[in-house]
Amino acid sequence: MLAKTVVFSARTDDPTQRVIDAVRAIDAEAVVIPGIDHFEGYLPPELLAVADVITVSPEQTFARWFIPPDAPADRSAR
Repeated sequence: MLAKTVVFSARTDDPTQRVIDAVRAIDAEAVVIPGIDHFEGYLPPELLAVADVITVSPEQTFARWFIPPDAPADRSAR
């Protein structure tokens, strides 16, 4: 579900912190951005610390948490 759309201009003061504030305000799990170039070519670690980041082009997902490929499945939900 899309909870909020946030749009900034080149004159926006501290856009990374503003996105983080929006994520926290609505308790978002992920942020969808057009591409990494919207953050000057890199993902701010402080944003990735609070939400997964999904890029549209190229399609990529950057997860907050790394789960090793050989980690046992969580079976506690059964």
